Amino acid sequence: MEQNQQSTSRRDHRYRRKKQSEWPHILLFYVFPFLVFNSILFFCLTTKPKLSVVVEDTNDYLSTNVVLTVKSFFPTKSVSMTLDGEPLELEKGRHRTYTATVYKNGSVETSVVNLNGMPATVFEHVNVLDDNPPEFSSTDIQDGVVTLTVADSQSGINFDSIYALNSAGERVEPLSVDRAGNTLSFEMDPAGLHVFARDKADNEVQGTFTSHKEGNVETLEGGAVDPESAESGEQLPDAESDATSGTTEVSLQQ
Repeated sequence: MEQNQQSTSRRDHRYRRKKQSEWPHILLFYVFPFLVFNSILFFCLTTKPKLSVVVEDTNDYLSTNVVLTVKSFFPTKSVSMTLDGEPLELEKGRHRTYTATVYKNGSVETSVVNLNGMPATVFEHVNVLDDNPPEFSSTDIQDGVVTLTVADSQSGINFDSIYALNSAGERVEPLSVDRAGNTLSFEMDPAGLHVFARDKADNEVQGTFTSHKEGNVETLEGGAVDPESAESGEQLPDAESDATSGTTEVSLQQ
């Protein structure tokens, strides 16, 4: 009887050891491969491309490059870039880079879709280009000579482009130009002087000025006008009713 119990005990012990020795096998050949396979599958199905979009500096304020770099383990299915909704032409470079040339400021939207179908979108703003015309920041008149100060915040004033037309339509060159102070002067035509000025990015501002005397006071009226209105022959409103116009009164020396 005692021998039977000992034999049974030995069998139970061997059975438990056999069961325990099977767990490493199950973990190594079933559980671990299952986890690895599903992790890889999840990674492949859900990985999105990483995008880097850089707006380069401009040399002429007329154009600049937008450079896209794609970082992903997967090939790209599609790449697109738009500026304010308008498609841009992309030039493919090395190391999965794409370059587009833009000629105006605006919002750039870049979209890339991986081969696994996962998309990524990045927005960047282009604001390094000069698409605003100069402005007449101040005006003055003294002894029949009008002095104008022209300002431009980006590319700067192209002083060689500045001239005026008098009331007879004749071209008038500036009497003097102060490039350091951005000021210039013209001999005033009381009947009207139309001034043209451009910045280095070729944006133009036009201004119409008139003058008259009231006793010992010389008055200058006018200011910047819309170039399209000027070309169509529209007259400049009075100084009191035009927010962009200015009036300068100077007492004449007796």
